[in-house]
Amino acid sequence: MNTKLDNVTTQYRKFNDNQALTEGQLNEFIDYFEDQDRLSRTRLSGVGVVCGFRSTYIDVILQPEATLEKKPGGVELDTIAITQGSGVTTDGDLITLRQKGATSSEVTIDLGVKNYKYYREYIDEIGYDHFRIGGQQIPLLEVITQQEYEDLGSNAAGFKLLTDFRKTIHNKVIILYLESYSNDENPCQDADCDHTGSEQVSDLKVLLADSSSVLELMKNGDAKDSIYTAHNMYEKLFDRLPKIEAKRVLLDPTIKEASELKKRFQDAITPVVLLSEGFNAIAGTFGISMNLGGQTLLDKLNFLFDGRGSRFDHYQYRYDLLKDLIDTYNEIKGLILHLDAECCPSITSFPKHLLLGAVGAKLELGDRTDFRHGFYNSPVTTNDDENYERVVMLANRFVQKINGFQSYVGAVKITPSNINVRLGEKAIPYYYNVDKPLLTQWNFEKTKTDREKYNLSYHTANLAVDDFIQDPLNYNIDNNDFYRIEGHLGLPYKTALQNINDLKAKYGLAFDVIALVLQKDEKSGGETPPREKTVSIDDLRKQLVSISSDISNRKIDSQNTLFNISKLDEKLRLLNKAEFLKEGSEEGITVVKQDPRKDDVVSELLSEFLERRSGLEHRAGVEPGGTFVLIYYNETSNQVLADFSLPYLCCSKKEPVFLILPNNKLCQKDDRIAMTVVPENGEVKAFVNGVLVPAITQSGGQSFFNPGLVTSNYLGQTIKFTVNDDSVEAQMIVHAQPSITLTIHDTVYNYADNEATVYFHVTNNGPGQINSYQWSYGDNSTDNLIPNSSGLVAHVFPLIPNENSTYNITLNVIAENTGCSAQAAVSIELSGLQLVSCSENFNYKGNKGTFEYNIDFGTDIGEAGINYNAYDQPDRFIIEWNGQTFDSGFRGHSRYNSQLISAGVSPANINTSNPSNGVGSLTFTKNTALPRFAKVTVVAPLGGTVWNVMGICPRNNK
Repeated sequence: MNTKLDNVTTQYRKFNDNQALTEGQLNEFIDYFEDQDRLSRTRLSGVGVVCGFRSTYIDVILQPEATLEKKPGGVELDTIAITQGSGVTTDGDLITLRQKGATSSEVTIDLGVKNYKYYREYIDEIGYDHFRIGGQQIPLLEVITQQEYEDLGSNAAGFKLLTDFRKTIHNKVIILYLESYSNDENPCQDADCDHTGSEQVSDLKVLLADSSSVLELMKNGDAKDSIYTAHNMYEKLFDRLPKIEAKRVLLDPTIKEASELKKRFQDAITPVVLLSEGFNAIAGTFGISMNLGGQTLLDKLNFLFDGRGSRFDHYQYRYDLLKDLIDTYNEIKGLILHLDAECCPSITSFPKHLLLGAVGAKLELGDRTDFRHGFYNSPVTTNDDENYERVVMLANRFVQKINGFQSYVGAVKITPSNINVRLGEKAIPYYYNVDKPLLTQWNFEKTKTDREKYNLSYHTANLAVDDFIQDPLNYNIDNNDFYRIEGHLGLPYKTALQNINDLKAKYGLAFDVIALVLQKDEKSGGETPPREKTVSIDDLRKQLVSISSDISNRKIDSQNTLFNISKLDEKLRLLNKAEFLKEGSEEGITVVKQDPRKDDVVSELLSEFLERRSGLEHRAGVEPGGTFVLIYYNETSNQVLADFSLPYLCCSKKEPVFLILPNNKLCQKDDRIAMTVVPENGEVKAFVNGVLVPAITQSGGQSFFNPGLVTSNYLGQTIKFTVNDDSVEAQMIVHAQPSITLTIHDTVYNYADNEATVYFHVTNNGPGQINSYQWSYGDNSTDNLIPNSSGLVAHVFPLIPNENSTYNITLNVIAENTGCSAQAAVSIELSGLQLVSCSENFNYKGNKGTFEYNIDFGTDIGEAGINYNAYDQPDRFIIEWNGQTFDSGFRGHSRYNSQLISAGVSPANINTSNPSNGVGSLTFTKNTALPRFAKVTVVAPLGGTVWNVMGICPRNNK
């Protein structure tokens, strides 16, 4: 057998100019690219039958009507017709039906069907192991067409008509075999070697074999077709897996006892024998280990579902467990026929042949065909390459759920989940031990991306610590369409109702919850007037101490402890809604009168409810917008037995509710408003898109809406309200306050006219536009100027000569459409003297004189002052700030001292020595923002003097 991919050529040589090529170099070149071509087919496309290759047998006896179709070029009778097709062997050969061409090396493949009419025994001279058992070839027949028979001429001896096999022809399996070999090389003689070399022959043979022989070949052949064997095993497994679906729990008005309700759940638990048989077959095929504590799977399932010795209130969760197991089983079953991906198909599986199935196999859509290769895709061409891993994960999850099922008691909790999805996309139920093994097997995509801890569940200890996993109802639940509600079974129904309603209110969840009772408590005789309810504080204290002791000493299990606490719930709630009477009894009993507006929950009989409503389904939770239904026996035995749900809001018996708001639009900084509520004691809640907004406050029995409590997330959005958890028509929008920043942009002095123009810059920091500006400038003038495109507004202030003036400016703005306002203020100090900036040099030459300026130090603090230089002729520098005066005296060269004295300068003010002595500084500590101006005086008594002054700015020396 001339297989190609047993040894792959991984390199080749490049040819040089005028190089004499050897046969090794040329063959290496050809082999490299042929190997790459074959590897691309098998590794990147796939192997097996791609399409076509359908066969039929036209029998003149069994199908006499076929004779009517006999015409030149038409269907021949007593022939095997095989349609054109394509396939890839595991050695990378691309196989199609062929028609011989003009030469032995040419064939035609442009054909629709070939009719095979003759046969003879076939002896495989190549020694193809896939046709041998213990070195012996199985019986094979070669079939040829009429044209091929005629082309053989005298060599056709031994071929016979297929009519010999009319009765058994449909038991024959068709095999396409690519007979590959090398002809012996002819020796090169003389100088002509152009036509020598070993001829590589690939001759396609169409063979027939008995199905029994092919079956024996698959089991005991010298070469094993591991791909067909594995995938055929998957198909056979699918065919023998039992069909299993979970039964629904159906309720009707005849259910009036707790035992009858339990029986409905138990009746829905179908026999587990089929489930055990089916999963055992799956586990055996995929090598799944089942460590069930020494029990068989059937024994373990019977123990879990027979209900004997189990807690009465856990039959519902056992039914849920069965549904989960059936869902997982069916998900596995659905994947089994989608395991047609092969990452690296074994080269030895079918290197030179393809099985087409029995003659005349119908190849119906969805039907399995024995002894026919399918097409086994490369992972690059299919999304099903991970299905094997999914099957193994699901099977391990099946085992984990059986071992991890637990009886658990805890607080009532609501977990976001999904409803019409695979189990792995749902939250992990309350009744499983959510440990690492279960988390790893729960959701394939999350485990694949190392996010198995990001599943949701009632149990969060082993989940990710992120708050959106620990408390998911605080975050976006747009992608969740179901709420799992757990922890309420076994609680008194009033406690369960209150806990669920509290969670509804806390998280702003949109569903209703009601309680249905199986039997009303019987009353002997006539109606008994209701008695005033009593609460003993001492008795409550004793019960709480006893429960605390039990918890500390672990004397009782957690479920009994929780139940004992819940029995106190009604009395504790009675204290909250009671009107206490002044008189009490000597036994420490306080008589209370219950507020009639806070009646107990009114429950409807299940039987009466079912006469009016239908559609109750047990789903362990409820859809948004649905109704969650708790069922209990009676007021004496008032523990929750089971839960159901309706996909719509339903039938709560409540008094009419109403809400009136004096305004439906407010600004965030407005005062709170009083609300008119019907009934007067109705509980008002505010929501935005179902999320609770804590903007409702109470004072003196009056409900108020406080816009200041509405956070920025909900500003501008419609706020809806409920009264006693019922929706009302009243709505509110709270708008954001405008937010502006007012700053001084620039100041331009006009000392000739004793005025200064100040440019104010306004920045709108809030949402929306501002359509009203109200200015008050602090100089007894106002206006409504709108800032220009740069945000600037200019105002002219008067200056008082030789004085500094401070003005306080305020700006009030009103937002467009909302009417909400905001205010900003700024102060400015203006100078009545010529003003220079701190960093500016001012230099003068010429006549003697005295010069005064204001230097602007801004509002910064730090060391401030001036640097001066009198140069040669002496000058005097003085700076005054905030009542402080700093004087340099006359500075310059001492040769001018006599001229200074002649000019009337006191010798005490003369501080000269040489020209360098004319340089100096006057500084002070500016420790306040205002005043910002300092008066600088330069005294220059001598003509022709030159001097300069530069400010020392506090912002530059912090």
